[in-house]
Amino acid sequence: MRTARASEQSAVATPSRPPVPAGGYVPAQRALPVPRLVRARPRAGGGPLARRITRPRWSAGWLVAAICAASFTASLVLQATLYRYGSGDADEAAYVLQARMLLRGHLTLDAATWEPFLRPWLTGEHDGRLFTKYLPGWPALLAASQALFATMAVAPALVAAGWVAGTYRLARELFDDPATAVLAAAFVALSPLVWLHTALPLAYACGAATLTLSAAALLRGARTGAHRSLLAGGAGAGFALLLRPFDAVLVLAVVVGYALLRTHGEGRGQVATVGRRAGWALLGAAPFVAVLVAYCWWVTGSPLRMPLSASDPLDRFGFGPRRILPSEPTFGFGRRLALRAAVETAAAAPGWLFGGPLLVALAGVGLLGRVRRSARLALLAMVGAIAGGYLFWWGSAFAMPGLRDGLGPHYHLAALSPVLILAAAGARWLWSVPRLAGRAALVRPVAAGVLVVVAVTLTVASMPPRLRAQHRVNDNDALLAALLPDHLPGPSVVVVTPDTPSRYTQVPYQTLRNGPDPRARLLYAADLGPRTALLPDRMPGRDLYRLRPAEIVDPAASASYRGSFTALRQVAARRVQLRVGATLPVAPRALAAPDSSGAAQAGPVNQAGPVNQAGPVNQAGPVNQAGPAELYVRVGSVTRTFPLPPGAPAGAATTVWLTTNEPTGGEIFLDPAGPPGEVVVGLAVPGPAGTARWEERIPFAHRAGTGALTLLTPGLGWREVPSRPGEGWLPATVRPTLQVTTTAA
Repeated sequence: MRTARASEQSAVATPSRPPVPAGGYVPAQRALPVPRLVRARPRAGGGPLARRITRPRWSAGWLVAAICAASFTASLVLQATLYRYGSGDADEAAYVLQARMLLRGHLTLDAATWEPFLRPWLTGEHDGRLFTKYLPGWPALLAASQALFATMAVAPALVAAGWVAGTYRLARELFDDPATAVLAAAFVALSPLVWLHTALPLAYACGAATLTLSAAALLRGARTGAHRSLLAGGAGAGFALLLRPFDAVLVLAVVVGYALLRTHGEGRGQVATVGRRAGWALLGAAPFVAVLVAYCWWVTGSPLRMPLSASDPLDRFGFGPRRILPSEPTFGFGRRLALRAAVETAAAAPGWLFGGPLLVALAGVGLLGRVRRSARLALLAMVGAIAGGYLFWWGSAFAMPGLRDGLGPHYHLAALSPVLILAAAGARWLWSVPRLAGRAALVRPVAAGVLVVVAVTLTVASMPPRLRAQHRVNDNDALLAALLPDHLPGPSVVVVTPDTPSRYTQVPYQTLRNGPDPRARLLYAADLGPRTALLPDRMPGRDLYRLRPAEIVDPAASASYRGSFTALRQVAARRVQLRVGATLPVAPRALAAPDSSGAAQAGPVNQAGPVNQAGPVNQAGPVNQAGPAELYVRVGSVTRTFPLPPGAPAGAATTVWLTTNEPTGGEIFLDPAGPPGEVVVGLAVPGPAGTARWEERIPFAHRAGTGALTLLTPGLGWREVPSRPGEGWLPATVRPTLQVTTTAA
């Protein structure tokens, strides 16, 4: 009895080493703090002593929880500050619109209501209904966040926390080492690419986080047979199909292969075991697969046709002509461009990681480790599957301009956690390299501290260009907010006129987005050129305005304010009068020399036209006219010109008539059956440096049925400035130099 009790006490004092699993990770003897052992007290009434060994003084679970909380908070802070307007990517508006549609119970929109002026970005059409190009998984989370918390910002923040937790779970499952898993989770939380994408309403981060969590659960379930893990992993895999199905196929194929490899050699019952566990995983995925099939069937007309390709058959994987929508330009995607995109992505990716190239080097060290070799190769296979799969995706080449300072390698986010887990495994191995007693206690902390300092330095050094790019986005969005009035008197439509014409308001300005309700008090309409003249008839009872953020107040000045917000007026009749006035610009003239009486003869200093003008007071023009100025009115191939001699009075004017009836006199005839067009009213003033030109371009169209003219005034102003040769026509204010009044006869 005494011998047995002594053996028990010896066991308490010296705990036995747990058996090492086959191929398992064997941490170094001095890698972790030595657990503090507590001798158990004897039970009341006697009995054997119970051994109780406390856990290490640090707890992996608490550390990971703290990292998750920090990532959650960082996401909310970034969404409220640096990314308060978003990243400038137009796709954000598409996700937000789809979330708002789900909140209102809509999967599609009526095409007749939204076409052509209000059509949202990234939408396709089937049977007279508009659908978004994206699947409903991520928009559903945004909608749930809005419904539960009155803001969509919580959903990206939860993704940030979930991504950290999923990386920890996957690393713990693969290496069975809490230090490696915690370090991998910290690498995720500290990577700028994660900061960016967990602060935006885009689906890339959610897809990567979901796949990481799903992989961890599936591998644990495949190893232990735990039904909860298999159900959770299957549900995560199914939900990933509702987010980014291509990513899900690439990553889960590797996960399934690795799970089968780990179950190999379990004996005659192997097939039955694998079948049972696969059945539980499929049971978890089944509801989401059913939702995916039903959604595709509803919006595209086929259960096997995804919205992405249904909106445009050219938006698919492979080489050849590609485009995102039928309304957009075609993009030639070949093998050489694909390789170039892959190389540039690989070159830019390290700059988005915590520590940049240092972390990549650690991942290389982690890959070369000898223990848990199959786990390391599985992680490498995940990275290779993502990189190889997206070699055939034309969007990777299209996204090259933003690889370093934009959205980064966003198509490859699913490869982030595998790379960082390998880096954590490499760092863990390096920590265990020094084995000489007396040196390890000093070498390890010093080396780790140096590596942390280097990693922080590299990360901070990569941030300024990205911050500058984002600040430019914020400045542009702030300009839009400043141009728009805080309150408009009634239901309104704002026509958005960008630098580059687009039929979608969200492409140049992603904050100018409509909700799913066409009866909203304020709507944004795309400027479709001459067809915009039909907008008042399409949306009666609304006030009309034009927002032109790029309009230059005075392009002749070295620096000038930009942006205009103008009330619009519809003029509709069969006969329309154009009254065109011009105030010729006169450069400032210095005081003349005194005459014989001693009085100075003053010229017209800073003559700028009318007193109450919206433009700058010192509007500069040619000092000496090289020839007669002229007014002109051009409609199609018909042009009327009106010369203005140098001595023409200020405010010289002329009148032109437009008609759809039989023309009389000098009227300009517009065919009632003709297409929409522009009435161009211009002023040309020759000067020593070249001819300065002002033009106002007024869109017109014909009303269906009656053929009557409808014009939307004032038109768009354009300037050609001799002091800016080679820039062509600039969007600019033309008043008060050129004044056009349109009246229905």
